[in-house]
Amino acid sequence: MTNQIIGIVISVLFPLSVQAQTEIGKELKADVNRAAGMFYTRPVGKMPHDTPAPAGKKPFYINHYGCPGAYYLDKPEYYTETYAIFAKADSLGKLTKLGQDVFHRISLLCDDAKDRYGELTEKGAQQSRALMKQMVERFPDMFTPDGYYSVRSVVENRCILTMQEALLQLSAMQQPLTARSKTSQQEKPFMNPEDKQLTDMRLDSLTKARFERFRLLNSDDGRLMGSLFNDQNYVITNIDASELTKQLFILAGDMQHSTSAGKLMLYDIFTPQEIHRNWRKQNAWHYINYGGCTLNGGYQAYLQRALLRNMMHMGDSMMCRETPLMHLRYTHASVVMSLACLMDLDGYGLHTSNLDSLEAYGWANYRIAPLGGSIEMIHYRSGRGDPDVLVKVLLNGHEARLPIESDCAPYYHWNDVKRYYLRKLYRYENRRFNSNAKER
Repeated sequence: MTNQIIGIVISVLFPLSVQAQTEIGKELKADVNRAAGMFYTRPVGKMPHDTPAPAGKKPFYINHYGCPGAYYLDKPEYYTETYAIFAKADSLGKLTKLGQDVFHRISLLCDDAKDRYGELTEKGAQQSRALMKQMVERFPDMFTPDGYYSVRSVVENRCILTMQEALLQLSAMQQPLTARSKTSQQEKPFMNPEDKQLTDMRLDSLTKARFERFRLLNSDDGRLMGSLFNDQNYVITNIDASELTKQLFILAGDMQHSTSAGKLMLYDIFTPQEIHRNWRKQNAWHYINYGGCTLNGGYQAYLQRALLRNMMHMGDSMMCRETPLMHLRYTHASVVMSLACLMDLDGYGLHTSNLDSLEAYGWANYRIAPLGGSIEMIHYRSGRGDPDVLVKVLLNGHEARLPIESDCAPYYHWNDVKRYYLRKLYRYENRRFNSNAKER
């Protein structure tokens, strides 16, 4: 019996010892803010390197889908509920010295976010402008006096503000500027679609059970609670330790967006292993909801099929244009994540039921759809009437690998790209139609 128990302990601890040495583990240690996942602020930094386009080819059309820059959490309870828990414990003398210090930090964070829930932060505004500046400098052929810029956003405060900051930066760098901005529910079918059939499949009984098991294997809240509260009986009877840990971890990731960024942090209350484990739970949750997780069928990314079809249609419709055109679209991070998975950029279309394997495959939420993240499909040609248009896709500014053969990667022949994705969408629609027909 003893040997069996030892074997079980080793089987649980061994994956954790291996995960600490993964590339993702090293990335989290190098920049702990990455542990915020989809709330990680995409750094602007140095302009990414571009592989030279084949001779004579120049960009003439860019289709851009981006998510909002750094913003205050849109759910007030992340701030208020956590504050209330610490305020009550403090009034009863139940906080340790560290707990009192954490309460002070949370108070400052709550004051900063008050009445700004879901709004772009100052850092987010600067980030949006910097990303647009980099785009203009990176693709000068696209920004000419005869160019046209169609700029749209979903009806969401942070997305609208991100769009406006980008447009203000563009107008400051390009004169004269011919552009039109718009935010309307009319864009929702392809910029933020809904599909009840798919969303109802997300958390079926099997998926819930497997995620709960994964969550429990990556949870150990005792040490953290003991460091914050001086009475463990009080914790047991008054606090949901798992929920409070989750809220504190979310607030830790939110610190990088606030006015206190660089001065205060919350990640220091977690051990490196706890940071890794909490990120793993969050990452698996995003994979289940927006990726190709086969536990719930593997089709959640197809929620963005109308968006991908629209990209193919717009690419074809631009062929006859003589002057540059850019579509700048601003939507939710979940849309960008699902689109990246549907397009299988850099292998993120991964299909697996093993939540423990995500790191080994390099599937990481902060790599796919951080705040300020984007997918850009850039079309190249030698001139109007060129029969061999090429496209390159950028994921968060970096040249992405497509699941398509090419003799000039990271550039791909437009006809090959269009054929591949339209066939992929057709196969899904055909499978779904036949499945629904059988059920009827």
